[in-house]
Amino acid sequence: MRSATGLICLRSGVLALASGFAQLPAWAQDSAATDESAGPRLHYALGAIASNGPDYAGGDGRKSSLRPAWAVEYGRFRLSTSRGSAFMGHGLGSSRESGASATLAQSDRFSLSAALRIDKGRDGTDAPILVGLPSVRSTLRARLSAGYAMTDRWSVGAGVSQDILGREGGAQLSASVGYTWPLSEQTKVTIGAGGSFGDRAYLRGRFGVPAGGASPLPAFEPRAGLYSVDGGVEVMSAINRHWVILGSARVSQLKGDARRSPLTVEPAGYSISVGLAYRCCR
Repeated sequence: MRSATGLICLRSGVLALASGFAQLPAWAQDSAATDESAGPRLHYALGAIASNGPDYAGGDGRKSSLRPAWAVEYGRFRLSTSRGSAFMGHGLGSSRESGASATLAQSDRFSLSAALRIDKGRDGTDAPILVGLPSVRSTLRARLSAGYAMTDRWSVGAGVSQDILGREGGAQLSASVGYTWPLSEQTKVTIGAGGSFGDRAYLRGRFGVPAGGASPLPAFEPRAGLYSVDGGVEVMSAINRHWVILGSARVSQLKGDARRSPLTVEPAGYSISVGLAYRCCR
């Protein structure tokens, strides 16, 4: 029953995004006309982000990292690393995305975009408890995302992604709401919350334990449905015309079969990060 409910949620998300796309012709034309009159410009950000968070979703260990973060935008197209988009001012939702994306349609309040990104998967080296489990294979994901600004400060968004290489990565649906609070001309605070749904294949790869495997954990077959809720706050401030600093904190809570999985040692987790980048346009 829960599996059917999860599949219905995923299908409803796809239908909602498709419905929004069907209503966009006038908005897309207005946006295109504006872009053509102004002419596309190249925007980029180059920096680094230091972060600390759980070793894997549901793990009780932690890991720290220092990674380069960059993003390049030209007109409707963007290429970025994970968290690179945050420096471009795209908020909490896109800050966790990476890869190549394109804006399909945009107005003052609505946007629709498509993206391709590499899902690096997971292996037994991420945590001792994962030793003996099948690796989650890396794959290429296609994602369709929609966002709507209800007011100047409140916005909602939704996105659906699918493994397009047939590597049992499954499908994932996310929905979020955000509030942007401009403290000053240089500094803004974004507060967001959301939930994530996965189909059976997606949850099996991250939280399942196959029967008869090398792992000493009991066999577990998760079903489709809501698997995580999260909330976070992000502060971005312009030091001067080009340099920006970013800080964020996020908490998450596993739900449903993801929480009941033998792999879940700590269902609640948090992550923090801080970064610095140089932004410019040409």
